[in-house]
Amino acid sequence: MSNMGSKGSEKTWKILKIEPENHDTTSLYLEGYDERLANRRAGQWASIRVLLDDEWSEPHPFTISCAPEDEILRFTIKKAGVFTSSIPELKLGTPVRVEGPFGVFCRDIEKRQEIAMIAGGVGITPFLSVLRYFSNIRAKNRMTLFWANKTIEDVFATDELKEMTKELKLSVVHTISREKDVEKYFQAEYPNVLYVPGYVTREVLEKHLDFPRTSFYVCGPPRMQESTLKELEAYGVDPESVERENFSYQGSR
Repeated sequence: MSNMGSKGSEKTWKILKIEPENHDTTSLYLEGYDERLANRRAGQWASIRVLLDDEWSEPHPFTISCAPEDEILRFTIKKAGVFTSSIPELKLGTPVRVEGPFGVFCRDIEKRQEIAMIAGGVGITPFLSVLRYFSNIRAKNRMTLFWANKTIEDVFATDELKEMTKELKLSVVHTISREKDVEKYFQAEYPNVLYVPGYVTREVLEKHLDFPRTSFYVCGPPRMQESTLKELEAYGVDPESVERENFSYQGSR
């Protein structure tokens, strides 16, 4: 597909598909081409502007949630403001200007043999990009994904993650803060997908991690990151060694 007009380093794509992930999160799929984006890394983000009523919106940053080798761009966006709430109502074919990629989060993660990824809510998106990439290349890294949510309804990509635990050396630990009886979600055919009430605490880390040389990555809201870093420090991890990505902009979009 040829690109329409662009401004600066932006390239214009078009909306190919809009797919709900859960009650407040939607994936936006874009078709087009940009050589820079074609050479992106897993975990990077881009800025998008949408053409609405013949005017371009302000730029809004979102992580690219698909694998870096995917030709169709995918952004997985949670409703958190006027712009993000409008995503499910956009029309197919709508032009979208994309600038990127940006960011260094998860750079060279494929070189780390033992990995712990800790996500809060929609902070899962860079890790989905990484895991989709790892699934495509059949990576041999040992990985544990801790994903903190309030309720089971906040979780998405459930079936995909379950299948990844069979394809990769991956365990997924869902921590659910507003439900107590979460073990009912466990399925014996997916023994490496676990459910824990509460938060990602030192005790949870000790129970579900056995990697002696783990590289830690954290992505989520500021308060979640602060509490997670404290728990990691109590677990014996130097907070300065933890790679972090800030998702605070999500709340004002």
